[in-house]
Amino acid sequence: MAIAPEIAAEKLDGYPVEIIEAYRKFYQSEDPRHLDDVLFGLLMFLLAEPPVVHLSTLPDTAKLREDVGVDSITITEVIFLVEDLFEITVPNEDLEHITTIGDLRSYMRTKICS
Repeated sequence: MAIAPEIAAEKLDGYPVEIIEAYRKFYQSEDPRHLDDVLFGLLMFLLAEPPVVHLSTLPDTAKLREDVGVDSITITEVIFLVEDLFEITVPNEDLEHITTIGDLRSYMRTKICS
């Protein structure tokens, strides 16, 4: 499912405390809203130019590349970290279908919360 919060905190060293806290909350509750906070927090932290609004407030139709500015390096970093934190595997073929905020949210919720 997910690694212990103490180990996650070590892996997230240098990331904003809000992401670590969101992970801890998700680990304890398995509430998908906290998973969203982790995912979008990671993306916002790693973006070269973070948007002025939090990603969770954008519509599900917002395109990761065009609207948010997510490049292939950023999404790869996020996916590797998510795979490590939640002990999942995201096949490269699946990444081709994750093009919007909604796609990312839905895919990760299905993969991690199921």
